[in-house]
Amino acid sequence: MKKIGVVLSLFLMGFYFSQSTVLHNLNNNRLMSQTVNKIGVGELADNEFVGSPFLETQFLPSVIKGENGTYLLRYNIYNDDIILKNGDKYFRIPKEKLNYFNINNKYVVILINGRYYIQSSSEKGNYMIVRKETIKFTEAKISENAYGQNQPAKFTALKPEYFVYNIENNTLIPVKAEDLKKAIPSKEGDLDIFFKKNKLKKTEDYNALLELIVN
Repeated sequence: MKKIGVVLSLFLMGFYFSQSTVLHNLNNNRLMSQTVNKIGVGELADNEFVGSPFLETQFLPSVIKGENGTYLLRYNIYNDDIILKNGDKYFRIPKEKLNYFNINNKYVVILINGRYYIQSSSEKGNYMIVRKETIKFTEAKISENAYGQNQPAKFTALKPEYFVYNIENNTLIPVKAEDLKKAIPSKEGDLDIFFKKNKLKKTEDYNALLELIVN
């Protein structure tokens, strides 16, 4: 029991330190940000909508490239914001300098040209596949008569868009046969064959596409 208590104390001390680092950075304009509400859309509360504007509902332990420690982060896809939780307050991380977020070792979110993308493949050479998630928001509707039903506000996930990201040049190419052939004419024949045989549904498929592009 004593050993467990010591380990827990060390964990809490480390977590407290990382949160203190964040507050220090906020106060010194490193993470200069404004406080936001929890949802990020008007004054909606958790129980006032269906669906979700978030990549994950919970704030998860995360690592920010260029910062020490672990932070509680959540990616708001609808607003394209990364939100930091500290106690009962929420802070929007500005889209300046900080551009790489590892969320719970499950997602890598990268800032590219002012927008957030999610890494969707391994990194090969100077390339990786990233996807842009989009969520549609539908406002709540009040029934016009006693027989109808009120409709709550709703978030609906749309089909994500995939891109080949050139890390060195900071450019994006849509993962579409014609766009890739135009960008990489030397691979036109190989790309034609690849897209005829592959539907690009799994991470392995995108890794295979990168192998073709890089080699």
